[in-house]
Amino acid sequence: SKAIADGRSIRKYVRQTADEFGITDRIQFDTKVVAADWSGIDQSWHVILKTASGESEQITCGFLFLCGGYYNYDQGYKPEFPGEASFKGQIIHPQHRPEDLDYAGKKVVVIGFGATAMTLVPAMTDKAAHVIMLQRSPIYVVFGPAVDKLANSLRKFLPASWACGLIRWRNVLFQQFFFRQIRAHPEKACERLLAMVREELGPDYDVEKHFTPFYNPWEQRLCLVPDSDLFTALKA
Repeated sequence: SKAIADGRSIRKYVRQTADEFGITDRIQFDTKVVAADWSGIDQSWHVILKTASGESEQITCGFLFLCGGYYNYDQGYKPEFPGEASFKGQIIHPQHRPEDLDYAGKKVVVIGFGATAMTLVPAMTDKAAHVIMLQRSPIYVVFGPAVDKLANSLRKFLPASWACGLIRWRNVLFQQFFFRQIRAHPEKACERLLAMVREELGPDYDVEKHFTPFYNPWEQRLCLVPDSDLFTALKA
């Protein structure tokens, strides 16, 4: 099994779980909530919906849970780029990339150094002629195996529910230990994290410049890359 699930695997899991517990049939897809008002008279929410056809409808409910996440799914953040109007190439936001996007043999610049960029760069290096990762400010990066060998071994000898439970607790306890150790000893943690990156990229790469943030580890999130694929792409 994969230690770090990809998007397709997560979507498949969510769909299977929803089907298993009879949730799928209770979901109204392709529908957007455009307004919600509480009525003190009838003690209920009046919710206005917009369907995929553009029609509006109103429903009422006693409880309304807002679980919109933190992304703007209509339009992701897109800053102004000087000279954008005269740029002859394509400018694509990853949140709205076309399914048939063909970048084979093209020169690509990935703007950013967060989780999305760290996923895109390794995935694009095989087809693109050249990929540049344009960094504004560095973040801490750690790496781990893409396949959990212990989990695969346990599944051979234990029932799936037992194996999954043990691995889940192993991961939870390790993450808590990892977090607490880093927060308790930030300077040593910083030295170790940078040393790990230096081991991957070699002595000729300026790790201090490109991988040393201005903050201590876990003051902001760390990015985890599977099988060091980002470093492999940077060295290519």
